[in-house]
Amino acid sequence: MDALSHALLGVAVAGLSGHPLNLADPIYLASVLGAQAPDLDILSIVRGNFALLKQHRSFSHSIPGLAMWSSLLAAIFFIVYPGAACTEIFMWAFWGGLSHSILDFFNAHGAAVLWPFSRERKSFSLLNVFDPFLLAIMLTVFMQQLPARETSLLCFLLISLYIGIRYLLKRQTIMRLNQYFATYSLIRLLVMPSLKSVFSWDFVAETQGQYYVGQVGLLQQCLTIHTKFTKQTLSPATQEAHKTILGEFFASFTPFSYFTEYQDNEYAGKLVHIYDLRYFFKQDFLHSATIIFDCDQHPCDSYIKTSGRTIKIPC
Repeated sequence: MDALSHALLGVAVAGLSGHPLNLADPIYLASVLGAQAPDLDILSIVRGNFALLKQHRSFSHSIPGLAMWSSLLAAIFFIVYPGAACTEIFMWAFWGGLSHSILDFFNAHGAAVLWPFSRERKSFSLLNVFDPFLLAIMLTVFMQQLPARETSLLCFLLISLYIGIRYLLKRQTIMRLNQYFATYSLIRLLVMPSLKSVFSWDFVAETQGQYYVGQVGLLQQCLTIHTKFTKQTLSPATQEAHKTILGEFFASFTPFSYFTEYQDNEYAGKLVHIYDLRYFFKQDFLHSATIIFDCDQHPCDSYIKTSGRTIKIPC
């Protein structure tokens, strides 16, 4: 989620202490900083954009990661505020960080909350990365100037109600899609908030022979198929592509990856393209990759394209 939503949720967490709202209060400061800390994994960008893509919402959003951030904040508070209770600072920083991971779990991109048992980013896919309604709910609650604990409880109650409504709307969309694909031998279905509008849902449907990528309107209930792919048998090149750095990355990054193979006349080899089918925007996929194979069927070059940037990756 956006930084402001995480910060406000951190304030709500600290409000459960009953202390009046005061960002100079170590409890509020620890909780707000803890709620921001997991996103410090963006510092991995110093090692390149691909490193950021691999690390973001991974270890930093797991329980061990939250414990690390909380310990670091407690140590900083011990140095800056010698009188601060380190155990208390650790606890509120941890709860603030936990609110961050839980909120990210509910949005479309998810987080590796089960690390180290699973590196896959788990997601309930109910919220977008920025949800204006969620932000408006929190801002409205804090504007009421209620006592701290009542403000926090009301904030969590309304957030829970909003997420519950989103869940019911998602279930309704899933039922509609199940009806639409009833004759297609549906195997898997992913429904998530649209990148284009809070009033739409994006979906990926896997049937016996194809993948369908599309969108369903929330209000008008119109259904649009953006594109579809025919399933291909795993050739030696695509099997080898699964073992490359990019192949393994996409396996942990997305539950819906699609591999397709082309003959490359220029290099007398083959190209294997990988697509993350979840994010289709402006007639293209936000995340895709290309692995180039030589005439001996060995990977010799690879690239990943993410959000308009092309990054060369060693095989």
